[in-house]
Amino acid sequence: MAATFRNVLNLLWRQYEQFALASRTILAVTHNFSCRTSLRVLSLEQGWRILFADSLEDALRLQHLNSVSILVYDRDLPGVEWRHGLRTLLTSKEPVFPIVISDVLDSRLRFEVLACGGYDLAQNPLDPKDFVALVNGALALAKSIDSLEPGL
Repeated sequence: MAATFRNVLNLLWRQYEQFALASRTILAVTHNFSCRTSLRVLSLEQGWRILFADSLEDALRLQHLNSVSILVYDRDLPGVEWRHGLRTLLTSKEPVFPIVISDVLDSRLRFEVLACGGYDLAQNPLDPKDFVALVNGALALAKSIDSLEPGL
């Protein structure tokens, strides 16, 4: 009987861990090696689960297979215009909070990012403190939306 109870507790714990990890999953769509390295280090420090995609097609596949809360999208991703790529990834059934990374930061670009459905804009190379605050703010917003009762 004790073994059965322990098995049930272990199963519940694994389900909780999967839910907690899924709610902290970031999909990073970038080919930039230094950005990937920074994101990998930050994800280890912060306990985020991070998935990397080199292309829009890879990102769509990963988004379909995983529950993603945050999307980090490289404005300079080759092969696709960034507005099109961002809008395409925002067609997901689950809410996702996109952060666009760019070498250039200005008010015009920030307005364009927000107009395309983005959450915010971050400068590359990433400042760890600023980026962690940005992601944690998006995660808190995602969590508050998840906690709303259906139909509200």
